[in-house]
Amino acid sequence: MIGRAVEGEIVEQDWIDRIAEPLQQGIQAALKRAPAIAKVLHGKFLGHPLHPALVPVPIGAWTCTLVLDIAGLGGGRRLHKGADASAKLGLAGALVATFAGLADWSTTRGAARRIGFVHGALNMAIAGLYGASIASRAVGLRGIGIALSTTGFGIAGASAWLGGELIYRYGVGVGVDACEQKTESQVPVPEAPIASAYGG
Repeated sequence: MIGRAVEGEIVEQDWIDRIAEPLQQGIQAALKRAPAIAKVLHGKFLGHPLHPALVPVPIGAWTCTLVLDIAGLGGGRRLHKGADASAKLGLAGALVATFAGLADWSTTRGAARRIGFVHGALNMAIAGLYGASIASRAVGLRGIGIALSTTGFGIAGASAWLGGELIYRYGVGVGVDACEQKTESQVPVPEAPIASAYGG
């Protein structure tokens, strides 16, 4: 599987630690100075991490941007306005989600830290593309703006896959007592129909 091969390459990049370690230390130091903010970013008031609860905002908004851009290719001022507004909403949501994501990532080690670093770097690139897209749209360069946001949307798919790996493969943000909450009606993943259908 291509995804696993890419993940393996990321895990092998030990140079990432030379950047990630001091960055994590800086984040942890900042969070220690503001424990109330740290609790919010870690989602203590929700009972689970805040980051995955925020991620649907940019993904949903940018999906709307893509759909409205395609629908408005033949013209349509309202469609253009809707696409521009959803692009801005997505960028705002992404920036908020970034702070929560950094808080969660600051406690990771080893492979999860390296994958999380790349996940975050991709997200920053995506935010940059959408920011440039919004600026291009504002000055009348809609074609360039659409190209930039569409590229960002494509990269978001790869970044989202890495985010899924962090949770479901490495357990980042998953409580140590998560399995204790399982009910008798739940089917173990290896035995679930969808898992067996795909060789799980």
